Amino acid sequence: MKKGGKNEWRRPEVKARALEKMRVAPNISALAKTLGIPRRTLYSWWDKELAKVESRRKVEWQTKEQELEQTVRHLKEVVAEKTLDLDFFRGALQKIGERQRSRSAVVASASTPKSRK
Repeated sequence: MKKGGKNEWRRPEVKARALEKMRVAPNISALAKTLGIPRRTLYSWWDKELAKVESRRKVEWQTKEQELEQTVRHLKEVVAEKTLDLDFFRGALQKIGERQRSRSAVVASASTPKSRK
């Protein structure tokens, strides 16, 4: 990369290739010499790239967290609604049971034969 001149390494595509090589390079100082780019510059690019990645991850996690919070709110609403339904039907069933017991008690007392003297 030295061929094109002193500032050849400032082009975005050169920077992208250098970052890719840094990912697998065992020796960054040797890579810097090979590329003709100051070692500090490579590390500066690397740090900025890491900051971008971390920022994207943070946004992704925040978005995922918001989605999960929305899902939890929805599920809580559904559970509350189902609990109300269940309470209503339990009450209705209890009233029906009470009515049936009172009717059967009335029928039982009415159908009991009176003893004759």
